[in-house]
Amino acid sequence: MKYTIQEDVGAHFLDKVIEEVKDGKTFSFVIDNIDWEEHVHEMRSDNQNESVHVVATSIVFDHVSSSHLPDEEPQQSLAPCDVVKLVQLSDSDIAIQKQVYKSMAAHILCEYIPTFKFLRDLVTHFDVPMQHKVEMQQKSLVVPFPVLFKDEKKYAEIVDVLDQLEKRVHQIYALAGKIPPEKDISNAHHVTLPSLPSTSQPDQPLSHVHPVADPNDPLAKVRVPCYGDQLTQVRIAGAKDLRAGCHTANDQISHIYPI
Repeated sequence: MKYTIQEDVGAHFLDKVIEEVKDGKTFSFVIDNIDWEEHVHEMRSDNQNESVHVVATSIVFDHVSSSHLPDEEPQQSLAPCDVVKLVQLSDSDIAIQKQVYKSMAAHILCEYIPTFKFLRDLVTHFDVPMQHKVEMQQKSLVVPFPVLFKDEKKYAEIVDVLDQLEKRVHQIYALAGKIPPEKDISNAHHVTLPSLPSTSQPDQPLSHVHPVADPNDPLAKVRVPCYGDQLTQVRIAGAKDLRAGCHTANDQISHIYPI
């Protein structure tokens, strides 16, 4: 019998994730594509160079919990909003921001230029107090997922990726004891009326909207942000839009949202 040590070790990649979720930590997905070209030694009509496309996913745990923040939809469309007024900083905010920039520049100078090293202890006295300073000083916990041989540019294949991530979310929360195992959930396949149109929208405006939570869904309050570059965001939004007409929360990919 062949001992596949790689598969044995790889089966435990969720262990740390489950421990953190048990402690109440929340996480996000980070998705990106990896592409490379495989060149053949002798090119023939039946032996050509091949482009290989895979999707890599990692879990990144949040340093600071956001569960205490309000979870409400926007009260109006952003189209008529005056963005300048929306993001305009007060005089005190601008003063604090300038002080933060000075502090960051001073730390960089003291760390990388030997001439300024004698000022290192003095620089710390000018740091701007941070609300979550201790949490932000902690090392980020990043857990890589198995690489999937899928092409991010194709909607059919990015749907497969999100399907697997949706299953992973259920698996993580079930093994962490936050929800019952799926086999013990009598309404695991409970029909959920689609809360979004079943047709795909050209600009995908409704893919970012949180649907009305299904009370029969054990993960009704779980929303996992999914980060990536612009292509990733467009494809994820499109995949969710295509699945919006499905009849179960799992098939709608209801617990993953593009950011």
